[in-house]
Amino acid sequence: MEPTISIPPVWHYPRFGFGQRTERGQIIGMKYYAEDTYLADEYGAGWRYILLLNKNAEDDETRIEDDIKLLSPQELKTVLETEITNHLRQVESLKHELKAVGVSVVLTESTDKKLTQPPYPSLHDLVDAGKFILKEIAKHPDYLTLGYQPDLTIGDAETALSYLELELEPNQL
Repeated sequence: MEPTISIPPVWHYPRFGFGQRTERGQIIGMKYYAEDTYLADEYGAGWRYILLLNKNAEDDETRIEDDIKLLSPQELKTVLETEITNHLRQVESLKHELKAVGVSVVLTESTDKKLTQPPYPSLHDLVDAGKFILKEIAKHPDYLTLGYQPDLTIGDAETALSYLELELEPNQL
């Protein structure tokens, strides 16, 4: 009597892969419901894709392969360019914060004539530090609970520092 050989069901290759961007979101997971299983009998055999709808939220959704539509090349290009622009803005903001961290001004009194003029940091560094401090004030819990609404806001001060920063830039021809 010959032994019986059981052949496992054939899995089909997925049509899509991890990280691909679809009209609904980015593919972050995949699962397969093999034929002759409870899940396949209940929901249909084949691949299911888990999509992250928004990278800043927990929400995801599962879609069958036939419900997935990838972004067109132009749509993908637009999405990627937007993400790059946003990341570059974040990098620039972090660079300003990094510059501001190292800035400190200590004024000391001295009888030595050479020390009557304190060693000031550059005006660029002071502007960066001012912008950083304003951002920190704006998000501080004590400030937020004040309900303080002056005629000139923190936003106005940030704008003034931005204009000052532009004035400090060398003229571009």
